[in-house]
Amino acid sequence: MKNKKQIVGSIDLLSRFNERDIAAFGEIYSLFYDDLFYYALKLYGNTNVEPQDAVHDTFLKLWQLPGTRFESLAGLKAYLFVALRNEFNQCVRHNYYVEEYKKHELQTRAFEFDVLESELRGNCEYMLGLLPQECAEVLRLFFEGLNTEEIALKLGKTKQVVYKRKHEAISILKKKISKEDIFVLMFFLSCL
Repeated sequence: MKNKKQIVGSIDLLSRFNERDIAAFGEIYSLFYDDLFYYALKLYGNTNVEPQDAVHDTFLKLWQLPGTRFESLAGLKAYLFVALRNEFNQCVRHNYYVEEYKKHELQTRAFEFDVLESELRGNCEYMLGLLPQECAEVLRLFFEGLNTEEIALKLGKTKQVVYKRKHEAISILKKKISKEDIFVLMFFLSCL
């Protein structure tokens, strides 16, 4: 049970706090910090928020509400616990929306890449359709990442014939398609 001196001291401290006396605010901070810290430690344990920062922010927000007055230290302490919990709930909601936004961004980028890739593949197929069959086949195998020796072995041709068909394909494409289409083709090939 509190004695009269403690009760009077508590009333005085609370009165000074309600007037936003800096020294009283510091005393209240020291008085309730440990309890709030351990509560914040439980709340924010699986987040990237430091518990001491959460407690500090709770006190700071209270300081910035000069019209908020309390009738008892117990009421003030209860207010701080509820404010700390509300900040945690807001943090959880914020993190949820950030994660949802990131997922949406990834899906949007994947969709855009799929559309671009489809268009590029279509353009490449069109360009290969402009070539004689043997030249198109050689160029398609280059697109797939095979080197000259592997293509020659696969087609049963000499390396010289493969070089010649590749050169013919490039010469034909230079005449039949624009520089932009060649750039698109080269970009697509670099992505494979």
